[in-house]
Amino acid sequence: MNKKNKNKWEKVREKGKKHFIIYYGVFGWGLSAGVLSFILGEVFDHGIMVSRYFTGDWVRELIIWLFSFLLCGILFGYLMWGVNENFYHDEYSQKSGNAE
Repeated sequence: MNKKNKNKWEKVREKGKKHFIIYYGVFGWGLSAGVLSFILGEVFDHGIMVSRYFTGDWVRELIIWLFSFLLCGILFGYLMWGVNENFYHDEYSQKSGNAE
């Protein structure tokens, strides 16, 4: 972890784990992946005929996609918090060990 990334992570971690999971996991990954998956699903189902995208139960499908990906976003955010914390602590402990 370089100094720029370390400083950025320190600012992010000051806001806390819960904020990180909601902001980066749920909204950052979950919402964007859910909407993109819904759109790609509509394209695969109906091709380029946009007029068919919003017929039938599209609202129900969108809600299911979003709900599923938002739940997965919680897991994603939790896992990414752990990965970033491990990188941060590994870097910090290596520098502390070298200083002694």
